[in-house]
Amino acid sequence: MTVAAGVVVGVLVVIALIATVPNHTAAIVSRAAPATDYADAIRLVTRRQTEDNRVAAPGGSSVLLTHGKRTARVVVLFHGFTNSPRQFEYVAEELFNSGDNVYVPRLPHHAERNGTAHTLAALTAEELAQCGDSSIDIANGLGDTVVAAGVSAGGTIVAWLAQQRSDVSRAVIIAPVLEIERVPSLFATPLMNLGLRLPNLTLDEAPDPTRPDRELGVSTRAVAQLLRLGSAVRKRARETPPLTSDIVFLVNENDHTVKTAPSLALARRWSAGHASVTVYQFPRSLNLPHDIAEVAHPNADTALVYPALEALIDGRQPPPVLSQHRIWPP
Repeated sequence: MTVAAGVVVGVLVVIALIATVPNHTAAIVSRAAPATDYADAIRLVTRRQTEDNRVAAPGGSSVLLTHGKRTARVVVLFHGFTNSPRQFEYVAEELFNSGDNVYVPRLPHHAERNGTAHTLAALTAEELAQCGDSSIDIANGLGDTVVAAGVSAGGTIVAWLAQQRSDVSRAVIIAPVLEIERVPSLFATPLMNLGLRLPNLTLDEAPDPTRPDRELGVSTRAVAQLLRLGSAVRKRARETPPLTSDIVFLVNENDHTVKTAPSLALARRWSAGHASVTVYQFPRSLNLPHDIAEVAHPNADTALVYPALEALIDGRQPPPVLSQHRIWPP
């Protein structure tokens, strides 16, 4: 064997070891510290918004819509990867107008001033879990019943909360990031491990001047950390039943970003743990994007999607486009 060939073999062996050494998720833990009352929740939100205002781009800070008192229900909305609380602007307003207090937190490292996809490389699964926990802590002071809903990265956070928090009465999990669509499941964990351990690679997209609150592009480290949180959810689900008893998944047959099969498998496992779990799917014929809540996407159909989201959050029968496409229970 030549020296060059030996170097190549050595490099391949190192990469194989990096990819196959197990990634530990024990450090991703839930630390609940619910707000004691409405005033305490407002204090916590004000502190978070003050912190946001130091770094967030216009339209990127956490949003609170409150009726000035504790309400019967509070809804927490978690936005998607590379997005901001502005993504749920319309849905939040509709829920608020129906009588709910609504909280839309900014995810860690998202919507920063002059931020790029590279900014998101600092993201960790621990931060995402903590963002979910602290948001539900706040919600406990804003309403009697807590509903959490999230899309994409936000969906992964809500899946974590469904597994870990008994004070979430309903979890609406939309297109969670559990596995990447074009990656064979056999290679999903090794590629996640590589993304966590190798230097970050960033693919920046041209910024949208009308949306300074978005960091367009992809960071391999950030995506790997999102998958790591999803891995933690699935591991905990194999060990214990979910603490949230009413769980709804919303997936998209046309999703070219994340896989549906892991969500369906998680739904089945949670159902076996005696939770009430339903999975609805938008049909492929609608040609919807992965981030179905993003109005700026060229294939968006918010006139179709938003009423469906609101129905699932409310616990109502969804419109026929979903009720006729329930894939779990069969």
